[in-house]
Amino acid sequence: MTAFELLEAARERHIELTAREGRLFHRGPEGALTPELRAAIREEKPALLAVLDPSVRFVTLKGGLIVPAAALVLAIDLEMREIPLAVDGEGEFIIPVTPKLLPADDAAIRRWRRHLAAIVAYRVPDEEQPQ
Repeated sequence: MTAFELLEAARERHIELTAREGRLFHRGPEGALTPELRAAIREEKPALLAVLDPSVRFVTLKGGLIVPAAALVLAIDLEMREIPLAVDGEGEFIIPVTPKLLPADDAAIRRWRRHLAAIVAYRVPDEEQPQ
């Protein structure tokens, strides 16, 4: 389902989808948000945010992963400062524990943890790998 199809499906079920500061919110009748619709919204979250909150800038990495620019900048900054980034076996971001973290890093890492997990786990498809 595309972002626009999801917005239409949500509207038909009287679910209001909104976005603020890069976060997606929903409001609607009890039980209107089915597990299937919730999963589709989670899958298309970057596209929905791009439509609903154009103030957040997104970038598309080679191979198609779409992430907020701020999350990518944070990942690059942490990597340049040699702060290890990792995900666990279930794809959840592991928050680094290191004396190199600045006080503002913790809030930024928690804010973008799902996107950081996607960036860390992301691999360019084999056919696009440089030779």
